[in-house]
Amino acid sequence: MNEDAHAHKPYKTLAMMHVFNDGYAASFLLLLPFIARSLHLNLTEVGVLGGVINFAALVVALPISYVAARLGGLRIVIIAQLLYGLALAGLSFAGNFGTLLVAFVLAGLGFGVFHPIAFALIARWTPKEKRGRAIGTFTAIGDLGRIGIAAAVSFIAVRIGWGNTALLYATVPIVISGVLIFGRWRARGSVSAPPHHANVVSMREVLKNVRLIAALAASWFDTFASKALFVFLPFLLLHHGVSATLLGAYTGIFFVGNFLGKFFMGRLVDRVGNVQVFISAEILMAVLIVVLALFHQPVVITIAALLLGTVTKGTTPVRQTMISEASERHGAFEKSFGVSAVVEGSGDLVAPIVLGVVGQHYGIVSAFWVMAGVALLATIPAAIFHSRRATN
Repeated sequence: MNEDAHAHKPYKTLAMMHVFNDGYAASFLLLLPFIARSLHLNLTEVGVLGGVINFAALVVALPISYVAARLGGLRIVIIAQLLYGLALAGLSFAGNFGTLLVAFVLAGLGFGVFHPIAFALIARWTPKEKRGRAIGTFTAIGDLGRIGIAAAVSFIAVRIGWGNTALLYATVPIVISGVLIFGRWRARGSVSAPPHHANVVSMREVLKNVRLIAALAASWFDTFASKALFVFLPFLLLHHGVSATLLGAYTGIFFVGNFLGKFFMGRLVDRVGNVQVFISAEILMAVLIVVLALFHQPVVITIAALLLGTVTKGTTPVRQTMISEASERHGAFEKSFGVSAVVEGSGDLVAPIVLGVVGQHYGIVSAFWVMAGVALLATIPAAIFHSRRATN
């Protein structure tokens, strides 16, 4: 990433934290079908829980960019890991919607800290022409956690119950965070302060960038379509007659697609261009969502889940290269990625609630039709981003 040895060590640490952050974030949502069945939650309540975890992340995303520059990003990421570990521990004792809400808010605060800090660092450490590969590889690393940590959660929940599973999962981040915080290890070179010019650029100046606004709009539509898909995918699979025991296997296939998409689409950005990759992915995403909603055959579901995982999460490094490219002129990466996290977080917040209501009143398949339409809408601001290339 950077020849500077000072930056090399924190990159490895961030990569390790990424595995846990994404694996545990996915595990939290995979417990929802079991929690809903046990506590008799309806789809609207499920949507609220999926939304509130994103709302908490939205609230913390922008201020954390400023705090990280002052206190050091690795220290904050470690504290965030402790937060979602405690949230899992609290979740294991939740007995009603109110206590669930508290656990999900705490988890959202923990999960929401990571990505704005990490993407700003990667953008700073990497030349523009290699950024697609770098961000793609880094985002793919997170899916190792989704595949290894989250894919097993439904198997364990079936056997020992979702409460015991949450408590079991909570021990790992709590213990690791405790070792890192109270042990002899010190995060040297955690997150250096940004160059002076990045600090003096006002937020107003950042938001006057038309290309950044277009990239943010494309990110919002993409987030609405892709992030909420994971919340409701287990419910669609159950609707199609898939056994609860196999939910982890199918979502594991989805996560394998996530990994492949991030790894290869990031590299494709450096060769073809981020807008071209993004628009192609959104169109394919819409088609695959429709296929997954309409067909019940296990072979079709397996193939569609793998390919859909590829294009939904594969757009993550593509979006981040669009944000970083739009911010190259002023170099205020922390602020741009902080705003991006807020925008994406608002999509995360709105989508599960809207789609939960749609699913409850019109059926889960209808919610997937809405996702497909929103994915197509994402291509419009992406085209605007591309058209403004020559004027910014």
